[in-house]
Amino acid sequence: MANEETPSEPAAPAPPPQPGATKLGSTSSFNGTLEGHEDTVIEGRFQGRIILPSSSLTISRGAKVEAEVKVRALTLNGELTGTVTAAERVLISETARMSGDIRTARISISSGAQFKGGIKIEKS
Repeated sequence: MANEETPSEPAAPAPPPQPGATKLGSTSSFNGTLEGHEDTVIEGRFQGRIILPSSSLTISRGAKVEAEVKVRALTLNGELTGTVTAAERVLISETARMSGDIRTARISISSGAQFKGGIKIEKS
């Protein structure tokens, strides 16, 4: 008898937060240096350095990050303590809390966001 596959509806996988994004889940904790060239989403805890020169970083609501961050773009919805260098832009949402300095070409801080630090606008 031949081994035949029976057609069935596959379970739809949960879509990633961003197509092709690397994700540190909400129950995960990481201590060290994260380097790469793909978009990254942090939902858990991170402490150290994040270097994504050609990619974007999203820090989700509920995430806590203590880091030196060097990225193409940052979207902050959670908590970040540290310095940020973003070549293109930084978006700080109304749910975000940040303490530290930012160096970027463009920045947007939503009403309700908490920010303590300095901002230096630099065109790349």
